[in-house]
Amino acid sequence: MSFIVDKDDPTFTQYEHLPMLSYDHEGGGMGPPLNAGALDVAPKCDIIGFIGDDHRFRSSGWDTYITAALKGIGGGIAFGDDLAQRQNLATQVFISSAVVQALGWMALPGATHLYLDNTWMTLSSGMNRLIYVPQAVIEHMHPFFGKAEMDEGYVKANSQTMIDHDRLVFEAWTRDGAAQDVAKALASLS
Repeated sequence: MSFIVDKDDPTFTQYEHLPMLSYDHEGGGMGPPLNAGALDVAPKCDIIGFIGDDHRFRSSGWDTYITAALKGIGGGIAFGDDLAQRQNLATQVFISSAVVQALGWMALPGATHLYLDNTWMTLSSGMNRLIYVPQAVIEHMHPFFGKAEMDEGYVKANSQTMIDHDRLVFEAWTRDGAAQDVAKALASLS
């Protein structure tokens, strides 16, 4: 297991004892650091997971459920119950390492923070390798669901500028790149 921690995190020193990759990025958002971390660990593991700092594990054995589900479909993308979006959107996700290696990314290149979950849903649906695992409860403690206070990070990540930018990146990918990426991802699982 490996962790990505922003170098400007005020609690950075508390994580130095963990296996981690530190990331220094000016633009905020989770896309670039997620890709850096995923590509770093991809050759060393079978499944790569993304859980944001505002997700909380609520069920024991969640990892066993996710692993069994992914093995049961022959690899792909799995996600648990976030107690908000539920089966409608993968706000946390677990992807077969082979898929990440084949694509060269885990988070849509060019997207800063938003539409990553939409990308995972589109990619895995196209592959017919998406599985929702309701026994794996990983609650999304987001202010939009009334589960946390809005702070500077949430405001920046959900600004209209970020929404517009990441939406355009996602729309361009669905139009110009999704089909090729679905084919690459499927081939990696053969």
